[in-house]
Amino acid sequence: MRLRMKHLIRLCRETASFALVNRVWWFIPLMALLGLIGLAVATTQAVVPVAVYTLF
Repeated sequence: MRLRMKHLIRLCRETASFALVNRVWWFIPLMALLGLIGLAVATTQAVVPVAVYTLF
């Protein structure tokens, strides 16, 4: 888990560096939005089985 976080931080740093060097300012908010969407999907996938079970 620790190694995965290390690589994630490294990826974020390299992505931000790419955006700053190439002056692609719209790329940083786009990556943040995609990350939030991915987090929302991962969270709802964990909750859906419990919610569906309680409905029926």
